[in-house]
Amino acid sequence: MHNRKLLKVRQEKDRLSNFNKKLFFSDYQIEMMERISFINEKFDNCIAYGFKEKKLEAPKNINNLIYGNLVKTPKTKIIYDEELLPFKESSVDMILSFFNLHFANDVPGILYQTLSSLKSNGVFIACLFCGDTLKELNYAFLKAEEEICGGASPRVSPFANLQDLASLLQNINFSLPVADIDRHKIHYDHPSLLLKDLKAMGENNILSKMNTATLRRDVLNKMYEIYINNFSDKNGKIIATFEIAWITGWKYHESQQKPLRPGSGKIGMMESIKRFEQEN
Repeated sequence: MHNRKLLKVRQEKDRLSNFNKKLFFSDYQIEMMERISFINEKFDNCIAYGFKEKKLEAPKNINNLIYGNLVKTPKTKIIYDEELLPFKESSVDMILSFFNLHFANDVPGILYQTLSSLKSNGVFIACLFCGDTLKELNYAFLKAEEEICGGASPRVSPFANLQDLASLLQNINFSLPVADIDRHKIHYDHPSLLLKDLKAMGENNILSKMNTATLRRDVLNKMYEIYINNFSDKNGKIIATFEIAWITGWKYHESQQKPLRPGSGKIGMMESIKRFEQEN
C-alpha cells in the first residue's frame, strides 16, 4: 500500500525543485500533447492531472486545458487526490494522468471513476512507470539487506505489467482500449546518481509498510557494490531500466468503430489463403 500523505509531502518538495533535471518528464509531457494532436476529435474540456511545472501549449483540438494536482502549483486549477475524482458523471471530455497511477492503491477504482466522469466519446490517456522499471535497483537493495541484516524490506515500489493494465481497461468497459510500452536503458556513472535523479523526480519509495528505519550506510554501500558488480556495461557505467506504459480508453459512443462480427467477412479464410498462394 502506498502512503498518500507521504506522496503529497514529496510532491510538494518536488514542486520546488528544478523541472529541467527531471528524467523523462519534460519529453513525455510534450509527447502526450503530440499524441492528443493526432486524435481526429475536438475536446471542449480536458483535465490534465499530475503535470509538472513546465508550461505546455495545448493542442488545437483541446478548447480548455485544466490542470489538476495533488498539491498546489502555479498553474493548478483543481487540487484533488486521483483516487477520489471530484467530477460529476459524464461531465468531462478528456482526462489525462501523468506519471501518477503507479502510486495508486486502487487503480481499478480510479479507472472506474474516470470512465464514469467522461462524456460519451470522451477519452482517458495515462502514462506511468510499469513492468521492469528499476529492477536492477530492487535486486541490489534486496541482496544487500539480506546479506547484512538477514532480511529485506521493500525499497522499490512494485509496478504493474502492461498486460494487467490493458486487461483493466477492458474489464472496466472502456471502448477501444490500447496499451503500449516504451523501454529505456539509462546509464549512470554510479548508483548514487540514479538515487539522486529519483529523489529529484519525487519517485522515492512511498510504501506504507516499508521499514521506517534510516537506511544504514553499510547497507547502502553494499547495494552500490552489488549494483556495480551485476549491472554495469563494458564502459563501467551502471544500467537502470525504465519501462513506461501508455494506456488509452474511450467511453462508448455509437459513432466509434466496431469490430466485425465473426463470419461477417465477404471473403472466406480458405479463399484468402488460395489468393495469397497464387500471388506469391
